[in-house]
Amino acid sequence: MRTTAERLAAAKRRARELERERQRRRARGIFCAGTAACLAIIVSLALAMPGITEGFSDAALGGGMAASIFSGRSLGYLVVGLLAFALGVCVTVLCVRLRGHERDTADEERHDD
Repeated sequence: MRTTAERLAAAKRRARELERERQRRRARGIFCAGTAACLAIIVSLALAMPGITEGFSDAALGGGMAASIFSGRSLGYLVVGLLAFALGVCVTVLCVRLRGHERDTADEERHDD
């Protein structure tokens, strides 16, 4: 038979577990929605890239730069490189924040026990 204090402690522990699970589900949903949004942006930019770079001409950027990556026909490489760098930074920041959140959760669980 449990005492009232033991039942109260068990109820509080279960409430904390339910709250953590709800936070995990919410974080997972936000992560999935963010990933889907990033993927949609990347795909839409990839589909729009030929139209964007079509507007640039060799004459506008200088005729002597035909072999340069900054020429009108190769400007897409520069844009894709910048987008890849930005995506890498975003993924790195996301991973660091998720790892910090996991550490905080683990510390909280150890503190509760």
